[in-house]
Amino acid sequence: MIHRSSSAGSVPPDPVGMAVAEFVGELLTLATIKLRYRPIGWEAGPDEELDCSVDPVAAESRQILDGWITTLIVDFEDRIPNSIAEAQSALGQTLDSLPAAAMTAAERFQSVHSGPSGESLSPSLLRALRDTVIVEFLAQHQIWNDEDGDPRPLLADTLEYLIELSGTRVESQDLTHGVVITNALDDDPRLTVRYPSGLRLAKRSPLLFDGRRSVLIVDESGRARTELQAHRLNQLLPDEPKLSPQRRSFSQSGSLVSLATEKMGGIGFYLRSDRSIWVFVDGRPLVVRRSEHWKAFPVWLTQALEETVGGGPAVELVVQAALLVSVQEKGAIFGIVGSRDTLASTVANKDRYDLRDELDPNAMQAETRLHHLIETTDMDALTLARLATLDGATIVDCDGELLAYGAILTSKDSQHEGARTAAARTLSLVALAVLKVSQDGEITLFREGRVVASLL
Repeated sequence: MIHRSSSAGSVPPDPVGMAVAEFVGELLTLATIKLRYRPIGWEAGPDEELDCSVDPVAAESRQILDGWITTLIVDFEDRIPNSIAEAQSALGQTLDSLPAAAMTAAERFQSVHSGPSGESLSPSLLRALRDTVIVEFLAQHQIWNDEDGDPRPLLADTLEYLIELSGTRVESQDLTHGVVITNALDDDPRLTVRYPSGLRLAKRSPLLFDGRRSVLIVDESGRARTELQAHRLNQLLPDEPKLSPQRRSFSQSGSLVSLATEKMGGIGFYLRSDRSIWVFVDGRPLVVRRSEHWKAFPVWLTQALEETVGGGPAVELVVQAALLVSVQEKGAIFGIVGSRDTLASTVANKDRYDLRDELDPNAMQAETRLHHLIETTDMDALTLARLATLDGATIVDCDGELLAYGAILTSKDSQHEGARTAAARTLSLVALAVLKVSQDGEITLFREGRVVASLL
């Protein structure tokens, strides 16, 4: 939702500003984006500052329109009550630098937009504007310093190259590609291969650096330097053991790229086979481009769930498992309940893992007998994600103890929405929180029968 207001009463036509504000709103789920306009030279009164219901998370002011100062404000208001202070520490520079990046892009596109003052931007210009905001955003990363020059051409060329690759196939294969731009290499290169221009003519280069078995390492000057191989991590990362099972399960979403940015610093790009582009910073996914749209990775999700659930080991466990399922292009339903008794009316006893010892073995169905074969001592995210990809819901209590998996829920109304959505909505009526993961990777948070947020 975009709120616009003006100190002078009338709000000037501003299609570029609106496009930028809407894009920031798409990036940051749950955020309210505000545009404030002040005529240059206007003396603001004491109540005419940012006019936010709470202190804004981030804001930036620029002269975009002739005669006006425009302020872009990111505000979560009460959508994540009391947890935004903690979440802000996790968001860190992400939110702080995003409004500045957006306003810088707006300045550049204000002169490009040649239509009437109130006419919306064309679809092609909107796509370019979104990608430019991301480039400006990544250009503010701490890897860059004044001696490196302007990083934006390298970032823009890298993004354009990945977009090109996403629409092509090589040797009848869907392409994946992984690259990390870092300043961790101090030695001078033996030869200079510019990235990505030096790879465009080598059609097989994406196959060599597929982001799963090998990642291309590029220095901050845009020179392709070497590769990081998944089975030879100690060549560049001497103290790093082999990829853990959980990291390997992220191979479809760039676990090797993630590891490289965590250990070496810098910015990593991973093109998945589903044509989405993931951007990693310091070992964590930051933004995802899918079907020409961008989403910021929900780094605040854990904090929001902690407040809803009241803490406990289940939060981190479920979040990690949901992300694992998301990148594997599979669907799942995760529920966290406060009391086991609440499941009595929603989950049949035969689907209750916690009741496995209370049922008559002779009366058990074959699938119910499987409960006694599943090992859930010291439950980890990998095991939880594996169970969750079965049809039905996976439910834990606040301590992370498994209560049910593959549970078939009785939905109250599935005629007007998908079965998984209806089941998640029904479960959220008795659970503290429910995460529904779609096969396309989207994660939806349900509480009390309603959608709170859709992520990715």
